[in-house]
Amino acid sequence: MTEVVCINLENEMDLVLCHRRSMKLAELCGLSVIHQTSFATAVSEICRCVISRDERRSLLSLGILPAGSRKQLIAKLTTTTDLEKDYQNAIKYARRLADNLRVSYTSKNETQVTITEKINFSGLLNESRIEAFIQYFKKEPPISPYDEIRKKNIQLLEMSERLRESEDKYRNLTETLPVMIFTTTASGYLTYANQSLMEYFNFLEITPGKILWTQLSDITEHKSLYPLWEKAQLTETAVRTEIRLKPKAGGKPIWHLISVIPVKNEAGQLTGWTGIFVDIQAQKLVEETLKNNTELKIAQKQLLTSQEKLEKNLRELSRSNHDLEQFAYIASHDLQEPLRKITNFTELLKMNANDPVAVAKYLDKIDAASIRMSALITDVLDYSRLSKVAAKFEETDLNKIVKSVLTDVELIIDEKKAKVKVDRMPHISAIPQQMHQLFYNLINNALKFNNGAPEIIITCRKLSAAEVKKQPDLHLSVDYTQIDVADNGIGFDQKYATQVFTIFKRLNNKEAFTGTGIGLALCKKIVDNHHGQISVVSSPGQGTTFSLILPVS
Repeated sequence: MTEVVCINLENEMDLVLCHRRSMKLAELCGLSVIHQTSFATAVSEICRCVISRDERRSLLSLGILPAGSRKQLIAKLTTTTDLEKDYQNAIKYARRLADNLRVSYTSKNETQVTITEKINFSGLLNESRIEAFIQYFKKEPPISPYDEIRKKNIQLLEMSERLRESEDKYRNLTETLPVMIFTTTASGYLTYANQSLMEYFNFLEITPGKILWTQLSDITEHKSLYPLWEKAQLTETAVRTEIRLKPKAGGKPIWHLISVIPVKNEAGQLTGWTGIFVDIQAQKLVEETLKNNTELKIAQKQLLTSQEKLEKNLRELSRSNHDLEQFAYIASHDLQEPLRKITNFTELLKMNANDPVAVAKYLDKIDAASIRMSALITDVLDYSRLSKVAAKFEETDLNKIVKSVLTDVELIIDEKKAKVKVDRMPHISAIPQQMHQLFYNLINNALKFNNGAPEIIITCRKLSAAEVKKQPDLHLSVDYTQIDVADNGIGFDQKYATQVFTIFKRLNNKEAFTGTGIGLALCKKIVDNHHGQISVVSSPGQGTTFSLILPVS
């Protein structure tokens, strides 16, 4: 059932309302005048029984009831009077007038009389039309002064209930907040205090109009409060200040932040004040401590600066130690290898000085070893120079950098029939020369370590805040770009993904692929200099993808 209108049955005027509204709803539902009259008369006859008993808890509900593919007009009367027992004649008379009348009993010892009337063309009664009926009766003009007064009383009751709920919510909120809240009259006398204020000042109750809120503070300590309050009363503006409040139960006064705000009605007239006391004792202690210890503040600032420098020096020291380990390895292994070859071939040269063929062979070997040693020394010097970042960072267009690199290696690209695809690259703050060196090594490696026609794809995208958050070495306040350099080359086992960035670490045959093995170590050093990250994903025969994460600024 969808209820359209409801009527409390208390007196004869309510009986008039029942009849008229039953008639009107029947008319809205498209019933003929005869059916309207029959339905309204049947409803009135049953309601008359209740009103004659002076029953104050009876309710008539008029509405629309779905009934299969049709709809029915329904009137439901709920009362504590047993109508079928006490008013049999009225029930019989109503049954002759209505299509269907049924009497039932609820578990609350209430009697329910239901009267229904079939509605022709009920398919036209959709939800929006029924809603229009409901709105009609809400806005229906009163049929008598009594009806008008009754409507106003119902509205007042509803408003009173909402006001009571609002007051309960406000009271519950103020009682749970860890601050002292109070309200006053327009002249400043307390009318309400929450539990926190009552406990702090040891009040059993607040008698409205007896205590000024300013009496909660000690006048000897807060003489400046009263001029502020007087000014606020004259200008009807808020008071905000800091005062010390002494608990009534004893103890030292505690600093509080006070805000007293004017409350005005719709006409803009002052009706009262709302005040809040917030405990700021801890904040005041910190402020006083810092104020009385200027040297401590200076020392704290110096300590923070020293800590930052120390952390920076530790990072630099860690990098230096790593570089020293690398150079120690180079000196003991990589540089020794061509030197041993030169020494061995020199001895063999002496032993075969009279054999022209042997002499030419050993001289070629010595020359090759010398060239390799020179290349190693050159690469070591290049690597060591990167450890000292003396060059200045500047806005760098990576599009121009990559274009320049591709120009440098265009002969190799043409020779190997390579295909290179590059996304639109960003502008970042960087050292241009090092960026050129970085992309040269990555692109050159992609061309070199490939037994077929190389395909190189360089993509670029901005890292999201969530992705940056997952990287502990990145800063949330910095924007980062990720650049991927992917190829279809020979690849390598992923277990060597970290080793490839070690200086002179080679995973491939020296005769098949030339180089000193320092290129990726240089790339790692350049990315570190730019406070970024470099990683690699690879698989034998499936190509390699190097991922660079670089700060934009």
